Amino acid sequence: MSNNKLLEVINLKKSFGGIQAVNVSNLMFTENILTSIIGPNGAGKTTYFDLISRFQSQDDGEIYFEGKNISSSQPYRIARLGTVRTFQLTKVFERMNVLENLMFAGSTTKNDSFISSIIKFPSQKEYEEELKNKAYEVMKLLNIEQMANSYARELSGGQKKLLELGRAIVKSPRVLLLDEPLAGVNPKLSEQILEIIDNLIIEGKTVLMVEHNIEAVMRVSARVVVMAQGEIIADGSPNEIRADEKVIDAYLGSTNE
Repeated sequence: MSNNKLLEVINLKKSFGGIQAVNVSNLMFTENILTSIIGPNGAGKTTYFDLISRFQSQDDGEIYFEGKNISSSQPYRIARLGTVRTFQLTKVFERMNVLENLMFAGSTTKNDSFISSIIKFPSQKEYEEELKNKAYEVMKLLNIEQMANSYARELSGGQKKLLELGRAIVKSPRVLLLDEPLAGVNPKLSEQILEIIDNLIIEGKTVLMVEHNIEAVMRVSARVVVMAQGEIIADGSPNEIRADEKVIDAYLGSTNE
């Protein structure tokens, strides 16, 4: 495991109507490990993801990616730097097929001008072929090659989860923020998704995962961060988290989904 700081937040705060959603003094993630963020509903997990991916603006605090201050950056710029996220509710393009969804997600602005969309310059054709090949690589990884020409609206909830994961992977990110990738997914597909995530770690990706499936979290994570009422109450290995009294009181000992 690398000790290099990849993503770091300092004094990150967000409130809604006087209710504290996130209040994290310092949290740092290093390269090439899977870190899961757990906690009861309302703990601030998704809001935390929204803040570090800049889909919401923080009230206070700073966010750094590889030492670069991204506290005021737009989400698309953060994605280009190498931090990409998925959402609890999938955000695929229903009227595009699977291949088109992946190609669109993997495209860059350099070849998306109006003129190049009409006149297929040699460089544009080569770029689109590369993009198509990349999309098929991702489909093969996710075992959804047979769905290349299926419209996203025709997919099941679990298949849409895979497509959403594919739309993130096709960007070749350094950091993946996965918001409940196993929610609403059957056990067989859950195992497939966990295997894909494990392979991404082996390939050198860094993954942050918000997930309610505690059994899966404890089995696959190298590190577990526990949030409650917007704050970090524990941070350690799965074994350390299992034995932490604050965690048991706040989450593991309670009834949860």
